[in-house]
Amino acid sequence: MSGAGTWDVRVLRAVRHGVVAPATFLAIAANCTAAPPPQPNPSLRRSVSGGDIAGRRRHQPGTPRVVGIVLSSSAPSGTLSATGEWHLYAAGDRLLVRGTGRGSWTIARRGSKVRVSSRDGLAATREGTLVAQPAAPETLLTWNGRPYRGALELTATSNGLLVVNRLPVEDYVRGVVSQELGPVGPADSAAVQAQAVAARSYAYTRLNDPDIPAGGRRYDLVATVTDQVYGGVAGETAVGNAAVASTSGIVITYGGRVVNAPYHASCGGTTAEPEDVWRAPSQPYLQRVSDQIPGTDRYYCEGSAEFRWARTYTRAELNSALEHNLRTYAVSGSAGSSGDGNGGEPGGSGASGPIGAVQSVAVDALTPGGRVAWITVTTDRSTYRVRGNDIRFVFRLPRGEILKSTYFLIDDEPMQDGRLASLTLRGRGNGHGVGMCQWGAIGRARAGQDFQTILGTYYPGTTLAHED
Repeated sequence: MSGAGTWDVRVLRAVRHGVVAPATFLAIAANCTAAPPPQPNPSLRRSVSGGDIAGRRRHQPGTPRVVGIVLSSSAPSGTLSATGEWHLYAAGDRLLVRGTGRGSWTIARRGSKVRVSSRDGLAATREGTLVAQPAAPETLLTWNGRPYRGALELTATSNGLLVVNRLPVEDYVRGVVSQELGPVGPADSAAVQAQAVAARSYAYTRLNDPDIPAGGRRYDLVATVTDQVYGGVAGETAVGNAAVASTSGIVITYGGRVVNAPYHASCGGTTAEPEDVWRAPSQPYLQRVSDQIPGTDRYYCEGSAEFRWARTYTRAELNSALEHNLRTYAVSGSAGSSGDGNGGEPGGSGASGPIGAVQSVAVDALTPGGRVAWITVTTDRSTYRVRGNDIRFVFRLPRGEILKSTYFLIDDEPMQDGRLASLTLRGRGNGHGVGMCQWGAIGRARAGQDFQTILGTYYPGTTLAHED
């Protein structure tokens, strides 16, 4: 079937081997007397006009808050199906496909267009965004075999196929809490509730972002650690869903506004302030908080496997990590100088060619909370300074994880031929350290604290409010 022009026939697929075909392409002539095709769910729909999704719009009272999550942005194609009846719409809310859920369809980018095709040979190519929606609330759409609530928007871009899952915020949070907190049980429910409120608050701060003009982009967040890890229905758990339901609509506020509520895996004993790790100003509700259990020498986050850790780099590993990363994260004016101590943008070292043989790595300064504020790396060619959370990326091995935290000390290491033979870092905690310590929240929940107490501890001065 041609992907161009106006469709003026209804194509009906026959029953094959006693099974209804996976979907039916529909097209209705202007004089067709058949019943009108099903319309998109208005609570999820973003109006489709001129082949493009309209800009991010203000929330209408009485309707669910809807968020758009990027599932994929560069893959050339993927497979689309559902657990029941579903519909695919083209520009102008034109019904393009009526799917039964029995089988899958291939969605692919073709230049500036999106092509949809079935295993039966049906195919069409259209400009603009295609919108897939379930025909019933209990039906789940699947993308590459993974189930999702809500709708899927499919757009061809210069990078590939942009796939956005658009769904109510509460359903989004269901797919986040257990992905971010990890395996938990009923005894950890207060920690899961705290995670749900923090994740919901983060999402609300990304809705109708004033820094993004209307129509500036088709989504609010991405489904990775860039924002929050989101796994769709496959990422949900019974404990997580119960936590989301019991805290429905509750967000963290300060001064009457919903706040960005950062969190991390384990603080290692004390949390950090934003300026300890990022190029960011302080916030009154993001203060350093001790995770020590009162009256003991123990900590609420001791259950974390990363509460204490050590990482040894061989000479080869150290040279590889620094060669790949150092020039990207060294601050402006740092090569061959002591730097100004005030930070600066990454990538300003000014050095060219290999960084040289590493002679020393030294901690220059600690934050008031004991984290590493600055390091200096000296090679036989130059000197580099790196600050805060950038340090974690400097020590990243190719295709490896970043350094667990900046809460570490450097062991004295042997020298060989004027170069470091190896480097050992001994540290505590996992993550940037700002805001809620997730393992601390689990420890506090097991100690009997409720989610309100947990959130009030890690975000001092905040209040909880219900966002409609």
